[in-house]
Amino acid sequence: MGGSVLYLLSLQPQLRDPHTPKICAKVQRLYDSGENRSILENLVRAWRGIKALPPYHPNSFFCIAGFHGEPFRGPGVTDSKFWGGYCNHGNVLFPTWHRAYLLRLENALRSIPGCENVTLPFWDELLDVEHPVPTILTSPTFDLDGDRINPLYSYTLQESLIENVDNSNSRYTKKAGYETVRYPLAGLVGTEEDEANSEAHNEAYPDAETNIKILNQNVAAWLTENVHIPLDDGVPPTDIPDISSVSARYRRCLEAPNYTVFSNTTSQAKWNEQHHEDSQVVSLESPHNAIHLAVGGFYQKGILNANPIIDANGDMGDNETASFDPIFYFHHCFIDYAFWKWQEYHKKTTPGSLEIMEGYDGTSIGEGEGMPYLPPGTQLDMKTSLYPFRKENQTYYCSDDLVDIRSQLGYQYAHGSLDLVLSAPGRQRDGINLGISKRKRVTNVNRAHYPGSFVIRLFAKNYKGEEFEIDREAILSRRNIAGCANCQNHLEVNPVFPIPASLEAALRGPQRDRPIKYSIKIHTHNSFNDNPVGSPRASPALEDLQIPSSDS
Repeated sequence: MGGSVLYLLSLQPQLRDPHTPKICAKVQRLYDSGENRSILENLVRAWRGIKALPPYHPNSFFCIAGFHGEPFRGPGVTDSKFWGGYCNHGNVLFPTWHRAYLLRLENALRSIPGCENVTLPFWDELLDVEHPVPTILTSPTFDLDGDRINPLYSYTLQESLIENVDNSNSRYTKKAGYETVRYPLAGLVGTEEDEANSEAHNEAYPDAETNIKILNQNVAAWLTENVHIPLDDGVPPTDIPDISSVSARYRRCLEAPNYTVFSNTTSQAKWNEQHHEDSQVVSLESPHNAIHLAVGGFYQKGILNANPIIDANGDMGDNETASFDPIFYFHHCFIDYAFWKWQEYHKKTTPGSLEIMEGYDGTSIGEGEGMPYLPPGTQLDMKTSLYPFRKENQTYYCSDDLVDIRSQLGYQYAHGSLDLVLSAPGRQRDGINLGISKRKRVTNVNRAHYPGSFVIRLFAKNYKGEEFEIDREAILSRRNIAGCANCQNHLEVNPVFPIPASLEAALRGPQRDRPIKYSIKIHTHNSFNDNPVGSPRASPALEDLQIPSSDS
């Protein structure tokens, strides 16, 4: 539960009652037990209030949700070389921009009469990895004040979101009256054909309770799934470190050595490409992306190599409309909580302490990623304006204004699952000692070839010829980027996958002498193969990054 956040027009920070629960599941339990029903009831009232405001009202949910992606503004309305939303992804402003976004959303919630002390809770995604999504976020109904609608379940558009980007064919247009959806449902409705296909897909999933179970199973699989290599009878089991589950990535991101590589996947990839020692850095943005895709339509079965649900297409799965699903904000509260835990662990909680590695990948706006007021080539630092969020004096927030959530913003986070990780005695340093024997760098994967988000999946064949998925990287993207032909050299994604020695040994078999065949497959919203759209010459490939020996 993200703590209290000030009004934009407040002159002084307003500290929360430190005893107020800050985790969705705990608020739910207090409500269900009858011990304290007012916390959840006021949260629901506040959400109903901002969703009922007319869409042009500055505190309306439609207005605030529209800051992230659609409706587009600036050159990105039509030009695919630009992003028409304000959100920062793949650069060093990712954590701080979204902190400002939560600040703005909670201010709006507090503007509703009677809800002046509402606190936006965080969805603690590691609290219960077997049943991860809190009931309050998945139940269609909530009985309160003579109204049964649960405002945290979905949002029905009050105005249409019109996509006019070049070569997009308006496929991501969503008309007024559209209701947001999550896995396993489909929400691509921009054309008559898309609308008909989504309707046919959704007819196979008519029961809300069943769909909630499917969503929870999918998120749980993303959170927990690590590689499992069955061994022959009589062969001792191999202890393979968890390199792929989202839970492990959240834990490992706390070990990122500096803010630049902690903050985003672009800097993460460059660091892992350059630093070939026995370590693997994970950025906060990596597990963040995975949960977006888990909720928004990308399967991860509890057993490897199972068939996906093809054509699932929830709103959380693409940047255009992710913020119109209310679950977005509870997810990002957890991301902000994880950001704060990293700050505390690395003693980076005072203004000026978040340092940028000047000129490093992820510290500028790339070609094809220009945004309103931030054209391609803009160099980013902690003084860069975080559009469109304004302070009381009407100047824009910058990252340095948002470093210390206690003294600058007036809130605290309750203890959550990552506090337990950081306080465990003698804990393993998850991103440092993985026993890596080799590293595989992905090449020839370009976001322009895959409309929308996708997953890069790494497979390996063992000594018996059996194929296993051994790692993955979720890529949260946008659909209209495919039309940016001039940007294609600047839109490559090159994740680096670590191969632990124990995993390699299990794949080679008892004699440890069999070759291993590695391959990449791209999982999009509607396909699972390795062939990019319209560009067979750019098939995904892998290259080895050498790890120095202990003698070198």
